[in-house]
Amino acid sequence: MELVVMALIVAAVLTAQYFLYSRLGLKNLLYTLTVSTPEAFEGDEIEIVEEIENDKLLPLPWIRTEINCSRWLTFRGQTHMPDSDDNQRGLISGIFVLKGHQKCRRVWRVRCEKRGLFTVEDTSVAVSDIFGLVKPAAVFRIRESVRVLPRPSDAELPELSSDAFIGDMQVRRFVLPDPFMISGAKEYSGREPMNRIHWSQTARTGSLMAYSNEFSTERQFLIIMNIQRGFMSDVQPMTLSVLEGQIKAAAFMLDYCCKIHAESALAVNSAKEIFLPSAEGYEHTIKALRELAELKNECGCHIDDYFDKLSFCEYTDIVFITGFLSEKTAETLRRLRESGKNCLVISTEISETEYDGVINVPRRYYSGGGGE
Repeated sequence: MELVVMALIVAAVLTAQYFLYSRLGLKNLLYTLTVSTPEAFEGDEIEIVEEIENDKLLPLPWIRTEINCSRWLTFRGQTHMPDSDDNQRGLISGIFVLKGHQKCRRVWRVRCEKRGLFTVEDTSVAVSDIFGLVKPAAVFRIRESVRVLPRPSDAELPELSSDAFIGDMQVRRFVLPDPFMISGAKEYSGREPMNRIHWSQTARTGSLMAYSNEFSTERQFLIIMNIQRGFMSDVQPMTLSVLEGQIKAAAFMLDYCCKIHAESALAVNSAKEIFLPSAEGYEHTIKALRELAELKNECGCHIDDYFDKLSFCEYTDIVFITGFLSEKTAETLRRLRESGKNCLVISTEISETEYDGVINVPRRYYSGGGGE
C-alpha cells in the first residue's frame, strides 16, 4: 500500500511539474544579444554578449540557447572549416541555470575570419524541467550585424610602389607655379616680391635674378579593380582566392594613399557598379573599404567597355588590379603612360605573354588569401 501511495505521489509531482514547466517555463523569460562593435577588420576579435533573465519565481534548472550566425564568425573553442559551404550557418550552444528572478550574462569572444556583412539572425531558447520531461522552446529575433572590413595586405611598401608615387607631380602648365618646386633662376622682371630674389645667382651674375618655379599638382590615384574572370568570360564568377587577393591589394592601395595624404578614387566593374569619387582622408578610406567588404563575386561589365566609360583626365596615377590584360586595355594603359601618367598593374595571374604588350608600365604580383 505504501508503495502505491509513493508511486502516486511521484506521479503527481511529475505531472504537476510537467504542466507547470510546459505552461510557465518560457513565461517572463527575457533574452537579449548584443555585438560589441558594428564594424571590425579581418582577424579582429569582437565580443558577442548574451543576457538571459528569469523574471519569475519558478527556477529554471536547464536552459539551452543556440545562436544562429555566419560560419565566418568563429567562436573561441570552435573549429573553423574553410572548405565548408559559404552559405552554411553556424549554431553556437550555451547552457544556463537560473533561479527565480535571476539574470545571467555570458560574453563570447568571436574572431572575424573573412570580410563581409554578417548577421546574427535569431537565437533558439529551450527550457526544461528537473527530469527533462518537457522542453518548451522559443525563437528570439536578434538582427544584430557586424561589417568585417578587408584588411590591407602586409606587403612591404617599396615592393608595391615607387618613388614616383611620393609628393607632388610636375606638370607642363597649371594655374600658378609651385613656390616649393625650384628649377633654377631667371632675370628679375620687377613683378617678383623681394623674398623671391635669388641672391646667390644675383651675386654671381652681377644683375638681379629671381627664382624660377615649375608648375605642379597634387597626386590623385584612380584604383581600378577588375573582377571579370577572363577575357571571354564576363559572367562566370572569379575564383574566390583571386577575388580576395585583389580586394586586399585594393585595400592596401587605399591605405597607402591615406598614409601619404593623397586623394584616391575607387572603381569596380561589379554587377552593382562601384565608383567612389576622388577624396582624401581616413573617412574616405573607410567608406571605400565598406564597399569592398560587401562586394559580390559578380561582374557587371566587360573591362574593355568599362575602361571606355572612365575618365582619366583628373588623375595622375592609375592603379589597375586585374587577373588578365586584354589588348585594348593594354593599349589604353600605354597611351596613359605616354601622356605622362604613372600606371601600375597589380595581378596574381597575368602571364609574361599577356604583359609584353604593355610597354613601360610597372607590374607587381600580389598573392592574396581567401578560401575556395
